[in-house]
Amino acid sequence: MVEQQMRPDAQRTYGAGHEVRRVYAFGLPRKIFITLAISVVAGLVMTMLGFKVLGLVWATLSVLAGIPMSVRIAGKTGYELALLEWAWQREKKSGRNVLRAGPLSHAPGGRTRLPGIGAGTEMWWGTDKYGRRFGMIRMHETGQYTAVLRCSPRGVAGMEQDVVNMMVAHWGNFLKRVGEPGDVAAVVTVVETIPETGARLRMEMARITHPDAPDAAKQFVSQAGAGRAADRSGYQVHVRMAITWNARTEAKRKDPMVMVGDLANRLPELCGLLAGCQVVAEPMSDYEIAATVRRCYDPRVSVETGVEELMRYRGNPPDGEYIDWVDAGPLDADALPDRQTYVHDGAFSRTWVMSGAPSGFFTDRVLEPLLVGRSDVPRKRIALIHRPLPPAEAAESVHADLLSARAEVTTTRALASAGAELKVAATNQARGEQAMGAGVTDYGLMVTVTADSLRELEEASDLAKEMGTAAQINLRPAWNQQPAAFLAALGVGVLLPDHATVSKTLKGE
Repeated sequence: MVEQQMRPDAQRTYGAGHEVRRVYAFGLPRKIFITLAISVVAGLVMTMLGFKVLGLVWATLSVLAGIPMSVRIAGKTGYELALLEWAWQREKKSGRNVLRAGPLSHAPGGRTRLPGIGAGTEMWWGTDKYGRRFGMIRMHETGQYTAVLRCSPRGVAGMEQDVVNMMVAHWGNFLKRVGEPGDVAAVVTVVETIPETGARLRMEMARITHPDAPDAAKQFVSQAGAGRAADRSGYQVHVRMAITWNARTEAKRKDPMVMVGDLANRLPELCGLLAGCQVVAEPMSDYEIAATVRRCYDPRVSVETGVEELMRYRGNPPDGEYIDWVDAGPLDADALPDRQTYVHDGAFSRTWVMSGAPSGFFTDRVLEPLLVGRSDVPRKRIALIHRPLPPAEAAESVHADLLSARAEVTTTRALASAGAELKVAATNQARGEQAMGAGVTDYGLMVTVTADSLRELEEASDLAKEMGTAAQINLRPAWNQQPAAFLAALGVGVLLPDHATVSKTLKGE
């Protein structure tokens, strides 16, 4: 069995990395534990000096202040949950959870901008060194820029296993190479499934039909494709990759055209790296990005058909037939009182976030149950978020993980220490691999399902959770964060941790 695993053509297994909390004692980070310990000692000193009531109250409150940080629910501390609830109630009271845009609203210019965090984004465009037009999204608040690549991955059906293993290795090398410059904030790979509209087939039929062809031939082609074009029981899969950069220089922060010039040279190189993963990639224009986002917020068949017809022009649509970035958002949107449903332009969506990575070891097909298209879940979107760490930060991160895992061994007992010892082994291995040149990334996963009614959404949600279980992924709804989670899963440069309003101290980091 060992020899079989060592063969180049054998199906390899992979690990999901490790999640290590920076704990020191009692589930608390070092600085928080020391602060609380000093506070408790101060209370005891007050008691010994004769201020018994004040000292006991002080020490008791210090201990109680640490309890919400040491106990986590759904990966969040008690302080995080309390602040999220307070923010939700404040938004609901002020009416900011409801969006009304368009010509009849108070929105500036009657436009339909992206809601929430996305409202402050700007769209710029340029051409790369191969003459291809690309769009660049500017997030002024964080000083970040995002470009989107349209990806056409090669299927693995019938492919030799050693080729698949090499593709996975190239994907790891791609993430490493992307993170080497140190200015890449995130790589978000989005796999989107939508129903087949028949528009692509009709356009292809029109393209291959010569205007001077005999009428009988035109009629034959029309009849041959009419049935398939009208059949909407199928689905289509679209893959795109959003890469977000931090503006490291003052010139890039102030002048987006400086960043446009930089990306004009870097995007072709990234497309070349993806070619090693058997992925054909090319930049998406500003019009294509806006149309894709618009389709996500308004999934009516007429809108989806119009977007597909627009895509045939790629970066140069006719005047008046394109969707501008300031019109890519919804006309109306609202988060329902159940706090786990988002309504936008008459559609109902629910977004889940990964609360636990796949356990144990798995093959390269671990995400297949989530990615495969299904007619009973017609609209879904999977966003895999990688945040590559620069070499210097990667070394510090794996070293801190090792120290934290060792600390967890000393603070756990009995059966719990077995899991802690496994974390020590995993962090030790990660440290060695990083020292040998391997890349290090933080990653997460988000799943969005969209339906035409609340009843259909509930049915699709049950199926989506089953798909997540089949992929060994632990999913939980983005509680009180559905509008922001929906936006983050679009792949338009919205990175939720960079917009967090809860301090790292209250998160227990």
